[in-house]
Formats: sequence, C-alpha cells, structure tokens
Amino acid sequence: MWLAATAWVSAAKTDIKIDFDNKFAFAGLRKWAWHRDGTGDVKMAISSRDDPKRLAARVDPVIVPAVEKELGAKGFSKSQDGVELYAHYYVLATVGTMAQVQGQFVAAVPEWGLPPFTGSTSALSVYPTGTLIIDLTTPDGQIVWRGAAQRKLDLDSFDAERRKILERAIGDLFKNFPPKPKK
Repeated sequence: MWLAATAWVSAAKTDIKIDFDNKFAFAGLRKWAWHRDGTGDVKMAISSRDDPKRLAARVDPVIVPAVEKELGAKGFSKSQDGVELYAHYYVLATVGTMAQVQGQFVAAVPEWGLPPFTGSTSALSVYPTGTLIIDLTTPDGQIVWRGAAQRKLDLDSFDAERRKILERAIGDLFKNFPPKPKK
C-alpha cells in the first residue's frame, strides 16, 4: 500500500480511518490550497434518482469551511503562492448491507455433536451509507495524507443534524494532524 501508517478510531457511529505516508515530512509545512480541479467530488450509487449535483450543493458549504477551519487551527494558512499541500474531498453515497447466517456463531467442530447443516441467511439489512474522504497531496500529485469517515446515513434527518455530523467527522479526521512519523 502506498500509505505507510494506519489508525482506526470509532466515534459516535462514525468510523474514522487515517492513512499517511510515514516517510513524508509534515514538519515545517504551513501553506495549503484547494486542489486545482476544485474542492471536491460527489459520487452516488443508491437509487436511479440519485442527483450528485444536488448533494454537492448541500455538502460543499459544510465541508469547505470545516476543512479550512481545522487546517487553520493546526497553523496552516490558505495560500495561492508557494503551496505545499493541496486538499480535495470526495463524498461517496452507496448502499451497505449487514447479514446474519444461520450457524455463524457455531464452532467449526461443535463438541456436542450438532449435525452438519447448510448455512442460510436468517437476517438481512440493506441501508444507505456515506463516506467522506479528504486527501492532502503534494504539488506533484502524491497523496501524503488521507482521512476517511464512514457512517450509516439517515435520509430522514434534518440538515442541521447532518451539518453537525459532518463537522464532527472533519474535526475527528484532523484531530491528530499533522501526523507524527512512526519509528
């Protein structure tokens, strides 16, 4: 894998994953900008009525200021000259599943002599899930830091609640930024 270090954290039903290039020196870097291709991209695969542009219009005004706030709090200034890191986000909305299979918790060789049986699905849950990915790249395009926050989506929640969830996830992603190299 091109990113050397990984950390998993779970915070309020949102899974947070951070990957970074362990050989990249973050020390001394202070200038960043949004990527030349734009602030972010939205991809959807939930239903035939998906409208990524509509979702982008709802999440971009939340994600952009939250990322700018977090990087500013870490001592990074947004600049157009001498940029050392570029930021770009991806929002992926898709379908997740969870299944339970009859016998999944029975040992491979039950000591009490349970006869063999064919496992069959006894419970199936299908739900929408969303992932926010934030990449920080060098001017030559090398990804040196990637944060991902994934959560089951509640399509009936209010915009204010979604805003809080996104802002909290971005705060969690940048909590230990810049990363310290592992020895």
